Amino acid sequence: MDESSQVDLITGVLALSTARNAVIVGDLKQLPNVITSENQNIIEEISKKYDIAENYNYLKNSFLESIKNTVINAPKTLLREHYRCHPKIIQFCNKKFYDNQLIIMTEDKGEKDILKAYITSEGNHARGHLNQRQIDVIKNEVIPELSDKVELKDIGIISPYRKQGEQIQKTMETDLKIDTVHKFQGREEEAIILTTVDNEISEFVDDPKMLNVAVTRAKKYLRLIVSNNENNKNTNIGDLIRYIQYNNFETTESKTKSIYDLLYKQNRQKRLEYLKDKKRISDFDSENITYNVIDDILKKNKYSNLDIGVHVPIMNILSDAELLNQEEVKFATNSWTHIDFVIFNKMDKRLVLAIEVDGYYFHKEGSKQQENDNIKNNILEKYNIPLIRLSTIGSGEEEILEKKIKEIFK
Repeated sequence: MDESSQVDLITGVLALSTARNAVIVGDLKQLPNVITSENQNIIEEISKKYDIAENYNYLKNSFLESIKNTVINAPKTLLREHYRCHPKIIQFCNKKFYDNQLIIMTEDKGEKDILKAYITSEGNHARGHLNQRQIDVIKNEVIPELSDKVELKDIGIISPYRKQGEQIQKTMETDLKIDTVHKFQGREEEAIILTTVDNEISEFVDDPKMLNVAVTRAKKYLRLIVSNNENNKNTNIGDLIRYIQYNNFETTESKTKSIYDLLYKQNRQKRLEYLKDKKRISDFDSENITYNVIDDILKKNKYSNLDIGVHVPIMNILSDAELLNQEEVKFATNSWTHIDFVIFNKMDKRLVLAIEVDGYYFHKEGSKQQENDNIKNNILEKYNIPLIRLSTIGSGEEEILEKKIKEIFK
């Protein structure tokens, strides 16, 4: 039985019931089988009712763990030779988890960029189990750098959370292999990207077994994406960053930024400094920042014929309501319905671009506001009005806006 640390007790016992001899192969330093919360409650009741011994406790033992604790006198062999990872990658796990017992059989040819850590800009970018900033870093910085070294089909992206993996899947190349740490156990790729998601590394993400599995999936290259948080230093992942630095590999602050990073409390002083001499058009700093960024873009590119409108009622930018259905008419004529910002031509008032700023919690998937967003999108599309939505958890807003305006004028 291979990968027996992932085998549950019931499956393992059923296999043993057909065997005269058994060889159980596995690693107690790697992840055990996953037990759903629904099954956990049932198992707890059964264990308590029948007074199940600890060594047969289904919740606490994988099959490998149970064998180790039950068949005390079974002969044991440590498979010490390691053939998968580059020496610099496996040496971290060898020191951290295996007490230097591994014999590393791969060859170090003095490569300079085996490990690399990307630290995102200051701010709490994670929303639950989703961190869009780390995804943007992977897309904009890590993939371009790694694709010069290996083919996309040989890159794996690992996340501790399924939600992060699903969001990455929506935005990344289809050739990339994207999965949770648990699903990646037993697999390997030439290059592995590990997104840690959390703003402050949680006990779940920092599980030494989880980190051991994630790191040892990488054969030649390992890239770590982690949030900029002082409390992350005293973690297992913090030890990995120290190991990277000690071995003279690069730990770099990500270049992927957002204009809305100024809204985080860590950046309050920077926000006050930025807005000190800027025009204020709202009680909300998110709107003041957006307005001034748009204004700076127009001035920088010398679009002297363009101006900015704020909170423009949607009916004011439509020539008529003939293309709208009944639901859209009701929505468009509501006094609260407006476009956050519009760029228009001063000479003939022709609308050039509509811009909406979407706060994550207010506009998240499944919300009532998202339904309204979809109606607004459909209305603007019917009248061929260009629209950009800027998410407050996104990045690169200045580049997105500047590129779109130039496209329109081209």
